[in-house]
Amino acid sequence: MWELDTDLAGSWGADGSQPQYTWRSGVGVDASGDLLYVGGDRMSLHTLAQALRDAGAIRGMQLDVHSAMVDLFSYPRGVDAGVGGVPLLPSMPGTRSRYLVPDQRDFFAVTGLADISPAPSSPLGVRSDNGS
Repeated sequence: MWELDTDLAGSWGADGSQPQYTWRSGVGVDASGDLLYVGGDRMSLHTLAQALRDAGAIRGMQLDVHSAMVDLFSYPRGVDAGVGGVPLLPSMPGTRSRYLVPDQRDFFAVTGLADISPAPSSPLGVRSDNGS
């Protein structure tokens, strides 16, 4: 992953964007085929890749960069569409209704067929920044 810091071949985006610490998000899959998401503030391309790797990703890619673009919301069953989503991290800057109204930006949605009981640590069963 050292190549992400230097990018001598120019393979990783615009000049200077790799070491920049900003909001970033990424998605990956682990060896079992499970989908992994990483998002947070003050991340370089290297720290994003390291976070995906630490989560168990065997393949991954960067999604969005910069504060207005990085967000992930869950929409629990029974929640009225007027209420909005629940952000993965309280510090994620997107509006809670962002994906419930037309938007010029692209996005993707993941739906589940079965109820999944989240871990008690968060609404999505994932750890927060402080490990709780």
